Amino acid sequence: MSPLRLSRLPIVALCALFACDGDSKPKAAEPAPVAEKKAPEPQKEAAVEAPKEAALALPWMREKVAETMTPGTELVYKLSGVDAKGKKVEDDYRCQVKSNDTRSIGTVCNTVNKPSKDKGATMVATRDVSAFSPFFAVERPQHTLLRRESVTVPAGTFETVVADLKDFFGADYTIWMIADKPGIYAKVHEKPRAGDDADKTDKTFELATITMGQ
Repeated sequence: MSPLRLSRLPIVALCALFACDGDSKPKAAEPAPVAEKKAPEPQKEAAVEAPKEAALALPWMREKVAETMTPGTELVYKLSGVDAKGKKVEDDYRCQVKSNDTRSIGTVCNTVNKPSKDKGATMVATRDVSAFSPFFAVERPQHTLLRRESVTVPAGTFETVVADLKDFFGADYTIWMIADKPGIYAKVHEKPRAGDDADKTDKTFELATITMGQ
């Protein structure tokens, strides 16, 4: 081996460790690029679903009405408006449960300050138990559900189901059924009887007190 070839061995060895330029001079290798660390992406909050509105339906089953409307139950309503003859009325209207055999409920309802003198006003009216209140009872009830509504009356604020209630003989009410109090209306709007053009009835009953029986 010639002296010239031996003299280039150290340079070749150094080029294995360092990068060399065109002049065969050793050059320090550039450091490898350091990968940048990405900041963690913020976690997305889980979407909160809005509460689903309860389906519009009658709030009571007849069995619950029969169970709740025990003898001794008494409701008092604030009454205002006009009667069938168009005469202004303002009074307290009291309704009481007198009997209950789970199939039928007997009630007595009358005004307090100016009680009706009709013979039937003091007699017990017996009605078959239904999904409606035994007070303001109607024959062969037909109902139309309207809406859910929070209503405030003298007795407090109640969540209700509002419905139109009619019967075979022309009675016509809008009722506010208290969702968690079977058999109790928070409010009642009594309208003229269907088919009676002379009837001027326009009464509003607002629940004032509740006394439950034993």
